[in-house]
Amino acid sequence: MLELRFDIKDMAHVRHGISPIMHVIAGIASSEHHCVGGSLRRDRWWRGVRRNVPHRAAPLLDLINAHSESVPDFFCADVDTTRRQLTDELDALLALPEPLVRRDLAFYGSAPGLPRIVREMRDGGTRELRRITDAVWSFFRSCLAADWPDIQRRLQADVMHHLRVYAETGQGAMLDGLHAHLFWQDDGTLRYAAPWPVPAHELGGRGLELQPNLFLQDGVALLLDPDRPAMIGYPVRRSPGADTPGPRAHGLPTLISAARVRALHAVGLSSCTTTELARRLGVTAPTASAHAAALRTAGVIITEREGRQVRHSLTALGHELLLSCGEP
Repeated sequence: MLELRFDIKDMAHVRHGISPIMHVIAGIASSEHHCVGGSLRRDRWWRGVRRNVPHRAAPLLDLINAHSESVPDFFCADVDTTRRQLTDELDALLALPEPLVRRDLAFYGSAPGLPRIVREMRDGGTRELRRITDAVWSFFRSCLAADWPDIQRRLQADVMHHLRVYAETGQGAMLDGLHAHLFWQDDGTLRYAAPWPVPAHELGGRGLELQPNLFLQDGVALLLDPDRPAMIGYPVRRSPGADTPGPRAHGLPTLISAARVRALHAVGLSSCTTTELARRLGVTAPTASAHAAALRTAGVIITEREGRQVRHSLTALGHELLLSCGEP
């Protein structure tokens, strides 16, 4: 049983993220890999695209499938979740320091038969990262790009579902409902019935990123690093259609009024005073103040005093609502 231990700061830094690169990795991982665990979704998708896998992606396939239980942690680079694109994740990979890359390759050990790319990355360090980022980009363009808009809509619908649970019943209930083997405890502990022994992990104020992944099925993917925010990749719910917005739908009005949706987007541009919020919305200061009070009650903004003024900024929940719903 794995225990993730939260403090107050961690509770304020739980966020959702949609990661293209983790879908590349889960798509490439063989059906025996713990990362996928025999996912029927992934297998159906793979049968349709495997003939398109480019030769340039070969080093990536070898690296991911060289170990059946893990992948290098450096693929989970800490990137702004509200604006994440594959290019952002690849840039973050290329900027990694060499000691971290070497450390993240250590789990491969020294068993005979390791693929050449593992040895070359150990010898070349960050110089070899360009080959991996090129392989990721080549695989994505050839095999995943055509499906990515539909996958992204599924992921956004799943995120929106969990944010509704968060807004209606609280963060603990949302965490408890992510996966059948995840259990939230009132002492601030999230437990995972892991199929292997894992020591307890203190989040230490760095927070937790939750990543829905269409290619996962039974288990979850974990990043537990003392120097980075933890990450849990979890399977998308099997029947998310009811939460999928229509072509002109906008998910936020199901939680707050349309006028306050506009106010939330206005705060999302950058933190602002009540006067600045009123100017952005074209309303009076008392009306802007009322909008801010409602958004604060909903938990999507925080308000902090600065001298004689107050300044409003998004909470993690506010960021995630905007991530899920896009522009108003």
